[in-house]
Amino acid sequence: MKIDRLLAMTVYMINREKVTAPELAEHFEVSVRTIQRDIETLSAAGIPVMSMPGYGGGYGIMKHYKFDRQLVDSNDLFFILTSLENIAGALKNKNVESTLEKIRSLVQSTQAKEIDIRREALHIDFSAMKLGRVSDLYYSLEEAIQRHAPIQFQYTDGSTKRTQRVVEPMTLVFQWTAWYLYGWCRLREDYRLFRLSRFEEIKILDERFERREQSFEQSVAVERLTQSDIPPVLMRFHPSMGVHVKDQFFGAEIKVDDEGYLLVKLAFPESGWLYGMLLSYGEYVEVLEPVHLREILKSSASRIVDIYSKHPT
Repeated sequence: MKIDRLLAMTVYMINREKVTAPELAEHFEVSVRTIQRDIETLSAAGIPVMSMPGYGGGYGIMKHYKFDRQLVDSNDLFFILTSLENIAGALKNKNVESTLEKIRSLVQSTQAKEIDIRREALHIDFSAMKLGRVSDLYYSLEEAIQRHAPIQFQYTDGSTKRTQRVVEPMTLVFQWTAWYLYGWCRLREDYRLFRLSRFEEIKILDERFERREQSFEQSVAVERLTQSDIPPVLMRFHPSMGVHVKDQFFGAEIKVDDEGYLLVKLAFPESGWLYGMLLSYGEYVEVLEPVHLREILKSSASRIVDIYSKHPT
């Protein structure tokens, strides 16, 4: 509906200093001419749209323009409240709890029942975000990030090698069901992602660093470009593993051969994690390519057989 697009356009421009007509057209999947007519409609309705002509120009909303809170409907409030309630429960953060109370104050009595109905229709569980035994570490790292203070700690990497690191902490990250710290490692002289459960003997140093430019999101983008050159791993899974393969390798290229086996092709950075993941499938998977990975797994399996041969039950 046009009215929905006009409202969404206004919100889009409020959240940005300047946007061009082609950008709006692409985002809302309409023509540039339609965007120009919508801008005229918004201006006629009293929305303070600014037009900046010439090279580098575009459209924007005058600063300090705000929406009436009634434009935030019960559906919007449901998603905001659900997200904040789960985050507050996971982090036990007073700032998040304070924000949650402010949002709850926006809920009108007529909206409360609608929100309860939405809760019955959709349940989102963020329990994996709970800090657990890393809670003290999390808050120490949060303090170090705010103070721009480097941290020193002992770290055990995926290959069980222990090193002492000095890191300029930048971002706390939750992904892959675990908490991580993103920052600049002075030992490696590069950006790194550290899993919090592998920290020991942390110390906040009495100095200050200037935050570096590359954000975590930019680092992820760089990593994706790098991984695009990684040769894929070709795996052959037993037919009984069909459901597990689809769960574990979502997005991979999957084919079924004449015998019903699943051929899975996906690029993985080679690491101890990859070897352990493949070995965890036991006799239900065979790595076909690359050849050197086959040899690594054969060697690991042979050492496992030796261990059990030396200590029979």
